[in-house]
Amino acid sequence: MTLPRDLAADALLQPTAKSAPHPIRVITSVISRTVLGSMMGLLVWAHFPVVALGWTAGVVQSGSMRPALAPGDVVLYQPPRRDRTPAVGQIVLAQDPTRPSRLLTHRVHRVLPDGDLITKGDANSTPDSTPIRPRALQGVARLRVPGIGLPVQLWRAEKPVPATMMMLGLAIVLALAALPLHSRSRSRSPYT
Repeated sequence: MTLPRDLAADALLQPTAKSAPHPIRVITSVISRTVLGSMMGLLVWAHFPVVALGWTAGVVQSGSMRPALAPGDVVLYQPPRRDRTPAVGQIVLAQDPTRPSRLLTHRVHRVLPDGDLITKGDANSTPDSTPIRPRALQGVARLRVPGIGLPVQLWRAEKPVPATMMMLGLAIVLALAALPLHSRSRSRSPYT
């Protein structure tokens, strides 16, 4: 027969059951982990063709291709085929003929008889004045990953405050995702 005093001693030795996690912690955790998972998925999606297929990735820096491409979008470009001229309407990446040290992402507006391309940004009212030679082509756009390159775009545009705020926001999301669902408060014995 068990004495009442032994029951009390056994109760002290038994681990206490954890209480249910607070709903706000669960919601915060789910949202932050969903955001991080989505960002990781977009990053993998943006880098897979680069690694596996030898494509080129670029971050859109200006709004000249709005609404098709926005600043901060990552565009994946397939290397151009040298035996084929890009068709009118395709988006291409090329060395900018007016600024050779920079790249230009515009849509093919017209193909000249000698194979040179006249391009135009979707948001621009007129086509580009200087044609692009076929050898200046770097790629033909195949895939757009929206917004994932925004921190890079802000940094390159020399806007460090918004870029820093985005990085701080990412750090907060990481911290929220890492929080445990249960608080780590000490369980108190009902007998003390």
